[in-house]
Amino acid sequence: MLSFPDVSLTSIGRGPACPDPLDAVVIATPAATHAELALPYIERGIATFIEKPMTVSVADAERIAGAAQRSGAPVFVGHIYLFNPAFAALLQVLPSLGAIRYVLCEGMSNAPTATASLLWEWLPHHLSMGRAMLAAEPRHVEAWSLSGAENPQAVASRFGFGSTTLVSITSWLSPVKRRQITIPGANGTLVFDDTAERKLALYGPDGGVTYPAYAGEMPLTCELQAFLDVVRRGQADRDHVGESTAIVRYIAGAEQALHGHRAVAL
Repeated sequence: MLSFPDVSLTSIGRGPACPDPLDAVVIATPAATHAELALPYIERGIATFIEKPMTVSVADAERIAGAAQRSGAPVFVGHIYLFNPAFAALLQVLPSLGAIRYVLCEGMSNAPTATASLLWEWLPHHLSMGRAMLAAEPRHVEAWSLSGAENPQAVASRFGFGSTTLVSITSWLSPVKRRQITIPGANGTLVFDDTAERKLALYGPDGGVTYPAYAGEMPLTCELQAFLDVVRRGQADRDHVGESTAIVRYIAGAEQALHGHRAVAL
């Protein structure tokens, strides 16, 4: 790997054979296969990176968490926006907003290569960032189809984080990619736009705008470096596995709300 010259890679097929020694494995396959492919390595105590979403069922997420606890294998879930330097800068600027009125997350594209359903594709991003921004867990969720289809292609979800609401608008019907977070606060509005040249903008009460600085590293490089640090320490991050399992539970709750036309407690 260009960014990690001391790391050697090998491709592993679906069969039972596994090269030894193996320090770590990366599971970057369709989401429905994550548990099936990751569990044999976790059970052997091998550090395992799982691309988001961790799984597409609560039962599979709990199987992974249980296996990691028994074997001691470090399990790392790829919530890549937590390693985006612009998002890291957002977290530093956020307290200056004062009381947050709400958080609006938008994720839209025409999804030509999506391997998971709409909510499982986008909500891992919105919920992992929402938890980081609000330092809290959602208590309930409501969700509505905006497209009227049996398999919704556009969905609005509303998560209640105590006194703050996070609204997620997701769509596979947009010809324009949109990956944006808008946070109005008492002292201004902060906007994170991952498709913009300047990804972070702070709008003051007077209408003026400033652009907070952030580091230039690629998010994927930062994320993989964090995983390599976990591998080298050889220590499982129990909080990380628990938090990733919780995100799976919250998305499952959003699906229940969407299809049941009711609010779901989380």
